[in-house]
Amino acid sequence: MSQLPIGVGDSAAQQRFIEANKGFLQERPALHRLLEKVGLRTLEAPPQEEVDRLLQLPEDDPAVSAFEDKVMADRVVFGLGRIIADDFGEVITLSGNGLGIGAYKVLRGMYERLVTAAYIAKNASEARPFVEDDAIKKWKLWQSALEFMPDLKDSVPKEKIDVLEAEYKRVRGKRAESMCKKCGQAKTQEAWTRVDLASMAKQADVNLAALYGSCYLGPTFHSHATAFGLGARFRPTEKGSNSYRETSEKEARLAILLAHNLVLRHLVLQNDYFKLGLDEEIRPCIDAFQRIWKPPE
Repeated sequence: MSQLPIGVGDSAAQQRFIEANKGFLQERPALHRLLEKVGLRTLEAPPQEEVDRLLQLPEDDPAVSAFEDKVMADRVVFGLGRIIADDFGEVITLSGNGLGIGAYKVLRGMYERLVTAAYIAKNASEARPFVEDDAIKKWKLWQSALEFMPDLKDSVPKEKIDVLEAEYKRVRGKRAESMCKKCGQAKTQEAWTRVDLASMAKQADVNLAALYGSCYLGPTFHSHATAFGLGARFRPTEKGSNSYRETSEKEARLAILLAHNLVLRHLVLQNDYFKLGLDEEIRPCIDAFQRIWKPPE
């Protein structure tokens, strides 16, 4: 009977990571405490008097729509922020085991969630199409499952399927807003918004826009099957052949730097948007980031 390992991961890579990133690891507990304050809290419900007042108005009143948009935006910004905190932990775990390219893949999602949260924080009406996109994703998954398991349809109540399809068609119909100049047919967008991520970043925060290449574009090339990603995995040897890179520790250090940057921007966004009053606690963490990652003179 084989013995179970006492740990999972690359212990040698872990030790090298600890030695190379002492400053960041010493700062991590302070970041963790702030992330708990921001993420492990109850999102406050809208004031009941405001709800009662709006119930007296017609459903199509602009004030009602604005109120609903703000409630949705609050939930989206908060929810995406909670996942960003998880992303940060995953980047640390992967980087700590020398898997920097793997950390890049998580970094990509972390950046996308932060940009989306920052964009919706400034454009509350965009929260509605973001939330409604859930119906399209669920319908696509259902159709994909039926393609290979047709009998699955018999195990789900028809009423549930009808609701799923009706919601899909309702949301899909709202997206058919532009017309093709050649055929005259409606063009339906695939994404929940017509604004691409790079443009979202520019509208939300110029500093986030500056990170688009390093935090999203490059990591995307690693997330998909690309020649760029393939080339990064191999290195030439003295014999002229290629050797596969089992670890990517150089990328791991950069992934930690970038994730540290993003998590601070996440904390600032949550603090400003929800008025949490954590300015005096966040400022030292920003100062620590500048000290930790200051280029050697």
